[in-house]
Amino acid sequence: MTLLIEGGILMDPYSGREEKTDILIENGKIKHIGKNISCLKEMDRLDASGCIVAPGFIDVHVHFREPGFSHKEEIKTGALAAAAGGYTTVVCMANTKPVADKEEIINYVMEEGEKTGITVLTVGCITKNMEGKELTDMEALKKGGAIGFSDDGKPMMDNLLVEEAMKEGVRLNMPLSFHEEDPNYVWESGVNAGKAAKSLGLKGASSRAEWEMIKRDIALAKKTGASINIQHISSKKSIELVREGKASGGNIHAEVTPHHFSLT
Repeated sequence: MTLLIEGGILMDPYSGREEKTDILIENGKIKHIGKNISCLKEMDRLDASGCIVAPGFIDVHVHFREPGFSHKEEIKTGALAAAAGGYTTVVCMANTKPVADKEEIINYVMEEGEKTGITVLTVGCITKNMEGKELTDMEALKKGGAIGFSDDGKPMMDNLLVEEAMKEGVRLNMPLSFHEEDPNYVWESGVNAGKAAKSLGLKGASSRAEWEMIKRDIALAKKTGASINIQHISSKKSIELVREGKASGGNIHAEVTPHHFSLT
């Protein structure tokens, strides 16, 4: 089968190329990229005018909610939604029921993911039952298929345990993702403490709840050499800390949610 994708805006993160062009595909592989590619009679044509043509997107933080919360989402339906939005690789979080702190849960998610049309990966928990008290057998979770570790949904308040987890991550060559939200600065979740919150009669939460923990974890990552990801970053101060951490040699990464990215 030969397919010509015409007039789309190519965005290639590997080469940095971004331009309006045509793409010729033969037997499922890209054969040529360029403008005004000659057409064969038997060639299928797709008008991509006004559309972006790019490799499959990757989402490193999704909630497909299985096992335990299939009334919210399923691996199958989540994968269909991801594919519809152009995402071909996703990473599921571990706060399922039961949580992904054992190999069998990791195996279940991976096996169900293989039944979908996209690449479904998953992290394992950092701590047992996500209680923040004792580390999981991270090596076993890696062997089971986990591609990283996270207690997403819950902040890790024990500094020594965080450092221990990072050291284990370094030993296993695995990244750790952190939910940064110190409850001491969260008086009412869901809204930033400020003028808008006051006008609605809400106490809100200070951005300090996020950036104080980010500051700690960047320092610990630089101390241990760990690769860390800051989840759903939401404040200017936090962005500045991540930028400084990266510039000073830390293996620091961050993610952002659509509403924080576009509405704040």
